[in-house]
Amino acid sequence: MKPLRQIVRNNGFTYIQIHRGEISCIYAQGISEIFLGYEIFLIKISPSRQFKGKLIDAHERFPHNEAFGRWTWIFNSYKEVLEKFNELEAGA
Repeated sequence: MKPLRQIVRNNGFTYIQIHRGEISCIYAQGISEIFLGYEIFLIKISPSRQFKGKLIDAHERFPHNEAFGRWTWIFNSYKEVLEKFNELEAGA
């Protein structure tokens, strides 16, 4: 299975993975050199599948915009995002 990338570019932002647990990840979010906040999300897996005759391997997926508040959250402070991380990991 293909894991999440350490650096993700999505919707004009750059995300850098700074912490990973058993069920969740924290990424720092920014534009160029400007830090905006932290995103934390539950690790979701897309199963392998056929698409237009090609096999797409199972992979961990980065959250989409509709995931916010359901399995993705954003915080401005590292203390707050770490508290959420510990809460999620304790519930694993």
